[in-house]
Amino acid sequence: MKRVVLLSVAVMIIISLVILPSCKQPEVVVETVTETVTETVTETVEVEKVTEGPTSVKFGHSGPITDYLSAAEIICETFYELYTEQVNAAGGIPLSDFGTTVPLNWVVYNDMGDTGRAATNIEKLITQDEVDIIYGSYGTFQGFAQEPLVNSLAADFMTHYMVGNGTAVKWETAEDFYDIYASDGVYQENGQDWTEWEYTLWTENPRAFHIEALVEILDDVGVESVIIWEIGTLYGAESSRFLEYFLPQVGIELLAKEQYPFGIADFTPLITKAQAAKPDAIIQFGYPGDGMLSIDNMIATGYNPKFFYNSLGTTSGEAYTRFGENLDGIYYHSFAFPSSKMSMGVFGSGIDVMNAYIDKYGIAPDMVDGPMAYGTIEVMVELIKRAGSTDKAAIRQAVLDTKNNPIQTVLGPIFWDKGPWPDMPGAVGQHIGTTNADLGQDCQIVGAAYGELGGIERDWNEADWVSADPVYPKPDWK
Repeated sequence: MKRVVLLSVAVMIIISLVILPSCKQPEVVVETVTETVTETVTETVEVEKVTEGPTSVKFGHSGPITDYLSAAEIICETFYELYTEQVNAAGGIPLSDFGTTVPLNWVVYNDMGDTGRAATNIEKLITQDEVDIIYGSYGTFQGFAQEPLVNSLAADFMTHYMVGNGTAVKWETAEDFYDIYASDGVYQENGQDWTEWEYTLWTENPRAFHIEALVEILDDVGVESVIIWEIGTLYGAESSRFLEYFLPQVGIELLAKEQYPFGIADFTPLITKAQAAKPDAIIQFGYPGDGMLSIDNMIATGYNPKFFYNSLGTTSGEAYTRFGENLDGIYYHSFAFPSSKMSMGVFGSGIDVMNAYIDKYGIAPDMVDGPMAYGTIEVMVELIKRAGSTDKAAIRQAVLDTKNNPIQTVLGPIFWDKGPWPDMPGAVGQHIGTTNADLGQDCQIVGAAYGELGGIERDWNEADWVSADPVYPKPDWK
């Protein structure tokens, strides 16, 4: 089949990942337009002939391909490309309503990490490209920036926007969050249940459950005092909010909270303060770049806290290259991926996906942002399968039905109930026994929580999520 598409855009990238009958590997067709032009692009896609219905599933994405946050986008891109190759190599996505299987294609735009550019891209994806589901731009801030637009267009288009790399923040305080669970109903705005109006959905679980798991580990290993290093973003603020809420409940003293800017150039002043205060633990809420910088500065100054939580700085391929065995003992933000037995998707366990990534790219996979992207695409594809078509009303019903039929992913089982965030335990990972040869094999899940500290009663088993006991104190720098 040949498709002719007329393009007239400022910055656009279209990615199609398809399997041709004569090839074992997928052909990746990338057309990039960097100036305002009018161009005709002929795209050749071999698919099974059908008499009716769509000839492909079309996902949309806007992300910071260049400029701000581009490093994080590259991580996510490698994972959604891996999944797309896997699903197309397996024959594509079955559409039971039409008795056929079709390939997965993408329309991708660059927003450079800017909310205004992202809004323009999202509107185009929904109203002009008419994609089936959108995988949202990177960051908690982007999810909330695009939410009003997505919901305003839902009356006419019913297009879901999936926030894979960011968390829902629908509450002002930690108490507000747990009040939602204390009620018999679901999250509401303006007297309406979220199911009636919310088309922005999160696949990352609430930060509350993850921080609960972190606090339980701190308590279990005997930490008595902590210092928080918090990046000045919504991610940092939301994480600190719940940590400050839980620490007094277990009798752990917060000695100080230091906020730092996104572009921090040197952690030495913060390290000097920490050396004087002598906390048992440093808890850092940051991103990959600043997370790796703090490790560099700690090693250079010889500062080695007994407990070091570095949320997103230790989990990338670059971190393994830079630090190798010095990652040993560092805790990080996690999910079931890769070592929990709850990490299981269509293409195998988290370990299987990790190995597939290593085989494809030859480097260690990211352990947080990358799996979040992969798991989000798993969810999007499964919703299409369950809908049996790309009909938006059927997709919507598939979303609401997950409450009684969770979607199995490498992140763990995902479903939506109380709100537009997934009801799923939060987990903490730790690098254990790391060597210079490791490419993720050292990553273990050492704690999980599901609302217990907040008074939520659950029928679940933490042991199903945990793959190892935490190591404390942290080993010395090598």
